[in-house]
Amino acid sequence: MPKPLKHGGGGNRQTVTTTHLSAQQASHLLAAASHALVIGKPLTRHLTVRLERQGVTDANAAKAIGRLLKLLRDDVTKKTGATIAYVWSRERGPEIGHHVHLLLHLPAGYRWRGHNVKSWVERVSGKPYQTGTIKTTRIGGTASAHETNPALYLTNLATVMGYVLKGSDDNAVDFLSLTRVKSQGRIIGKRCGWSENIGTTARTRHSQPDKRAMPL
Repeated sequence: MPKPLKHGGGGNRQTVTTTHLSAQQASHLLAAASHALVIGKPLTRHLTVRLERQGVTDANAAKAIGRLLKLLRDDVTKKTGATIAYVWSRERGPEIGHHVHLLLHLPAGYRWRGHNVKSWVERVSGKPYQTGTIKTTRIGGTASAHETNPALYLTNLATVMGYVLKGSDDNAVDFLSLTRVKSQGRIIGKRCGWSENIGTTARTRHSQPDKRAMPL
């Protein structure tokens, strides 16, 4: 059975307040999304959850996101035996309040069911599902776009990542040459994150040769 995924990055202190993604955070999000492709776990679904609409407080949002991802991960593992990968970033909008964008890898054979996600949102928030809390789209238009039309998929992935990174600070904008920039409000606690299988340590290990396999 696959090992449980751990969550990484983005600053873990619940009391930290930020107004932007830093250059380091934005760079890690991009690197994680790229590494998902390298290890055969392309991010294929964009899920937005309007946490404030569901009654989740800003201070409890990161915990709620972690619980939601665990429910999804456990369901995927139970039904396919495979693991997911993901990146996420929190924002606050003047109309929709604080919310999170999650980009997910879902393995082949896993059937996405909206009613499952709605029930998980109810569990993590402790409240009945509120219409309009979740919105989801396929990156590239179809679940297999990364295979059937890789050029379209990569273009769409770049667009979605640009959207997720739009709340970056000036240093990130300059360093990464971001073109879509818009303030995404004040956030309490962890602002972004990624699964450990595409995080910094995983990327470093992947880039290093396996010395045990090297000839003496």
